[in-house]
Amino acid sequence: MERLYQETSSLLQQAHFSMGKLERAKDEREAHQISQAITEQLRVIDQNCDQLIILVNKEAPARRHIVRIKVDQLKTDSQNVHYAISAIFTRLSVKWRAASEREELLHQRFRPNESTTLSMEDHELQMNDRLSSSNRQVDDLIGQGVAVLESLRSQHMNLRGVRRKILDVGAALGLSNTTLQMIDRRVREDWLVFLVGCIVCLIFMYAFYRFWKG
Repeated sequence: MERLYQETSSLLQQAHFSMGKLERAKDEREAHQISQAITEQLRVIDQNCDQLIILVNKEAPARRHIVRIKVDQLKTDSQNVHYAISAIFTRLSVKWRAASEREELLHQRFRPNESTTLSMEDHELQMNDRLSSSNRQVDDLIGQGVAVLESLRSQHMNLRGVRRKILDVGAALGLSNTTLQMIDRRVREDWLVFLVGCIVCLIFMYAFYRFWKG
């Protein structure tokens, strides 16, 4: 059983290595060949896992639980590779299709009577797409800024609550005024850090907005 486990583990490592090759595939043909090789490796791995599950039941009770965990981990890793391969191949297919369509547009030949009209329309479409993309990026930036400010605001409320709780607990424990003042000063320093973070965030967003608008 140990030999079969080691062979299956080695095959799984090879599958992970092949995933890296798939990511670097130059074209769809090469990616398809690598994907087929990985699929065959995974088929053997799944068969070995089924055999290992049968062999687990023949192990001594003291080792059975540990061995079953190792086999289950192999199956989980194999399933993750299945999902990853599908996602990688889909992402590469989308990228190649977009590149092909872009190349086709760049080399598209227009009929003589329609060349000027189509070129102007294509130019307007490209400008519209760029403007739409720019608007989406600005909206995303604003959304991220709002999320950051909400997070900072939440942290501020937490800091105020923590300050009150610390002072109340300190008073209940009979801490000296000097200790309480040190704690209060530290909380105030955290509050200043919070304010500085807000200001820097706002300045960055304003500068980026001015730069974006030219």
